[in-house]
Amino acid sequence: MKIAELTGERASKTIGKVDTVIIPVGTLEKHGPHCSVMSDVLIPEKIAEEVDRLLYDEVLVGPTIPYGHTWHLKEHAGSHDVPGRVLSEYVFYVLRGFKEWGIKYAVLLNGHGGNIEALHEAGERASDAGVKTVVLSWWTSGFLDVLKEVVEDAEGHGGEAETSLLWNVGEKYVDKEAIPSKEHDYHFKTAATFMDIYDPALNLKAFPDAYSGKPSSASAQKGRELNVKLAKAVVDVIKTMREDALITS
Repeated sequence: MKIAELTGERASKTIGKVDTVIIPVGTLEKHGPHCSVMSDVLIPEKIAEEVDRLLYDEVLVGPTIPYGHTWHLKEHAGSHDVPGRVLSEYVFYVLRGFKEWGIKYAVLLNGHGGNIEALHEAGERASDAGVKTVVLSWWTSGFLDVLKEVVEDAEGHGGEAETSLLWNVGEKYVDKEAIPSKEHDYHFKTAATFMDIYDPALNLKAFPDAYSGKPSSASAQKGRELNVKLAKAVVDVIKTMREDALITS
């Protein structure tokens, strides 16, 4: 159930009876020449909508937190950066506030890699305060197996998976004429990689067009399939978290 749909009367009948909140978190960031700079906001919102459809009165879906930590690509037009410490503090207090609603479990449905460290810190503090929290970034860890059921390029930034998911949100968010035909990736000569090195000039050199992967393979149909599969995976996490059954042995 979306919190936006709660009137005052409906809120009084709902709060205290639902123990789980989902909060999409994103940022503003360039995703190649073809994707909306709000890709990291729109994609988790759309996944959350499908989770809401599947669970509805079992969860509350909160308003999206749209501004995030975007240091590595902040030099690109369309990017917006909030310091990680500020984001972490804000998200913690958002989560702690939901404890007053009787919330026991929180899902931070994250759309941006730069947010992860800050969200992990907020999740630790929230869990210590009594709200068990899970941070789910749709392109990482166990979600990769889900993505690879549909696409080859699962991890590209503005690549096949991300462009497809955004296309599913709405055609207006993807400029089909601007989708790069060339697959792009970057390689470093050392063990340190893009997210390890804090050098704006190097970031521009590694990501000159702020995309990686193969966006030319994207489609709206793939996006629809991915959105449903990712939402089902999120539902599984929520159910097993409530049952304290996240591990098998």
